[in-house]
Amino acid sequence: MQRSNFDLFAPFYDHDYRNYRDDIQMIVDQTQDAGGRALALGCGTGRVLIPLAATGCRVVGVDHSPALLEIARRKAEQAQVSARVTLVQADLCSFALAANDFDFAYCVSNTLMHLTTQDEQLAALRSAHRHLRAGGRLLVDLFNPDIPHLTAISGVQELADQWQDDGRGAHVLKWSVRRVDVARQLQETTFIYESVFADGHSERAVLPFLLRFVWPSEGALLLEKAGFRVEEMWGDFDGNDYDSESERLIFLARKE
Repeated sequence: MQRSNFDLFAPFYDHDYRNYRDDIQMIVDQTQDAGGRALALGCGTGRVLIPLAATGCRVVGVDHSPALLEIARRKAEQAQVSARVTLVQADLCSFALAANDFDFAYCVSNTLMHLTTQDEQLAALRSAHRHLRAGGRLLVDLFNPDIPHLTAISGVQELADQWQDDGRGAHVLKWSVRRVDVARQLQETTFIYESVFADGHSERAVLPFLLRFVWPSEGALLLEKAGFRVEEMWGDFDGNDYDSESERLIFLARKE
C-alpha cells in the first residue's frame, strides 16, 4: 500500500512535538538495561533518537521519509552524537540491515498504525524481530482505541495547536479533522497547517493520512505471531497497567 507523504510534515514535525517527552525516559532506561544498542522504527526527526544517543547508546533509525531523516541528521550533528547514530531510509515492512543483534527496538507515537492493514503491521513486527538478538525487547506505543471518543470527534474540525515558527517567520495554526470507520479499524486524519506571515500572506499545507488502530488482544496476538512474548501492557509511560481509561496502549515484548 502507498505510504502517506510525510515529507510534507517535515517543516512542522518538531514544533508539533515540542512539548512531548513522555516516552523518552522509559526508552532510555529500557535501552540501557538491555545493553545499549537500539533500533528506532519510524524515527522521524530524531525526537527520541537524539536524546537516547546523547546518553551514550548507539541507535539505528529507520524511516520512510527522506525529509524527516535529513532533519534528524542535522540534529544529530548539532548534538554531537553522529558517531553513535545511523539513519536508514526504508520501509518498516521490509527493511534489511546488516546488523541483526540489537538489544532493544521501539516504535512509538502511533507509528505502527500508519501501516493500514493487519498484514503490513505484522510484517513490520516480523522485521523488528529479525533484527533483535535472542531475548531482545520491543516496545510498541499506540493510542488506546476509545470508540466513544473517536466517534464523538469524527468529522469535527478543531484547532489542535498553534505556535510561532521563528525560523520561517510565521505564526502557524494547526487544524485537524478526523473520521473514524470502526468496522475497518481506520481513522482518516487530515492535518492542515496554516502559516501566517508578518506581511499578511498565508500558506496552507495539507497532510492526509490513515491510521489503523489495534485492539489490545489483537496487538498481543500480532506480537506473538511475529515471534514475541508479551511481557507488559501499559496504559502510560509511567508503567501503569493498561485499562479502558488509559490514553495509551503500550506493549513490551521479548523476542522468543
